Amino acid sequence: MRFPLAPLVAAVLAAPSVTAPVAALATSAVAAPAAECAGTGSSGPNGDLKDDVNGDGVDDAVAGDPFAAPAGREGAGAVHVLFGRGEGGTVVTAPQPEAGEGFGWSVRPVHLDADRCADLLIGAPYADVGGLRDAGAVYLVYSGAPRRTIRLVSPEPETDAHFGWSLAAAGTLVAVGAPHENADGVDDAGSVYLFKTGSETTPGSGEGRRISQDTEGVPGNSETGDMFGWSLALGRLGGTAGEPDLAVGLPHENDDGLGRQTGEGKLDSGAIAVLFDVRGSQERYVGRKWDLHEIVDLHAGDRFGYAMAYAEEGDVGYLAVGAPLGDGGRVRDSGLVRLFRASGTEEITPMATFDQGAEGVAGDGYGLSLALTGEGGVRLAVGTPFDGPDRRGGVWLVPVRDPARARLIDQARAGDRFGWSVAFSGNRLVVGVPDRGGSGAVMLLGRNDDTGTLLTPGGGGVPALDGGGPADFGASVG
Repeated sequence: MRFPLAPLVAAVLAAPSVTAPVAALATSAVAAPAAECAGTGSSGPNGDLKDDVNGDGVDDAVAGDPFAAPAGREGAGAVHVLFGRGEGGTVVTAPQPEAGEGFGWSVRPVHLDADRCADLLIGAPYADVGGLRDAGAVYLVYSGAPRRTIRLVSPEPETDAHFGWSLAAAGTLVAVGAPHENADGVDDAGSVYLFKTGSETTPGSGEGRRISQDTEGVPGNSETGDMFGWSLALGRLGGTAGEPDLAVGLPHENDDGLGRQTGEGKLDSGAIAVLFDVRGSQERYVGRKWDLHEIVDLHAGDRFGYAMAYAEEGDVGYLAVGAPLGDGGRVRDSGLVRLFRASGTEEITPMATFDQGAEGVAGDGYGLSLALTGEGGVRLAVGTPFDGPDRRGGVWLVPVRDPARARLIDQARAGDRFGWSVAFSGNRLVVGVPDRGGSGAVMLLGRNDDTGTLLTPGGGGVPALDGGGPADFGASVG
């Protein structure tokens, strides 16, 4: 790779592994009173269920620290739920934390059942499974009663598959990426797994439906190093009304023409595949594929599909796709974002391209992280974590209908990697700052705020870890 990897990724790739499997079912660490979670899910102005974990009617934010050392177990990882504007919170860990699991590498607030509290979907892609190193696992943390944690693994765990690297959910349908899986006998070709959840089902080992590029109807071919499933999104993308469609990122796909090749063409140029009506599809899919050909001069290493984000406004779905080494504004390797839209009557169509224009600098990483919201008009947040000569980072906030009003949020210090991760929680922007100090930080920024609220574990209302310390708090946010 020629992407300028931050110490965050370098540390994970060298993370130690363990052999002890984690219990399949245990009590969740989320302290949400059952009475507050009773009833049907609350909804926002667009009908979307709120990110309200503790049932008080206020959206909450979630921050992962996959290298944290709860109970002294280095790299076991932890997730913080930040209530409201950070006035309080709680820490969530694996039921039996083990060193090197990376719990919190990926995290999403989701609604896995019908109560009014948001649940948590947490990836631990460096967890060992049945003695297989770094096979990966995912935890479903139900916030209501009965409070419980369910552990998902691949039906056929594989060493170094990193199941749980990426996550997406649409209602009770959960998608899990395993981009390093040797799918179809091809090294690091990658796979995606679909699970159905809900109050009456308990998914577990052996129940996931596997999709690869060699699955019938999926565009493309499983080739060495494609990493199908690096990023994921579920939403309304042009299939049957009311049925979720799946977008899959392949940032390491080579532009090498039709058929199966190895190490040919423009390496790591990237692509995305969109599969329609995935909930009901069985063994055969209908899909489409996009790369950067129609936007810019495609080059090796563009990494189109590195990050994705989805949101809805009314009956329209929007999908943002990042290429953090694409040639935005014709500035080589400065990064760009491609926005797609679809509705019940409109097939998914490329809509616009966003970049930094002539201000972009090679290696800024524009598009390494993305977030979308439909509340109050569609807004796009674009993480640029290597922005500035000192790599302090920044986040571009783009009103999609008036991109001329885009503004750069720059409230970082040298080396912070501000914008490594981004998310929207209600009307607040959540920004991960994993290299701030020795612990990392998260910034919450209200829609009309000029400055954000910086949160760190053990400071203010954010609880500290029990028996251990943080490492890269804010490496993932949701």
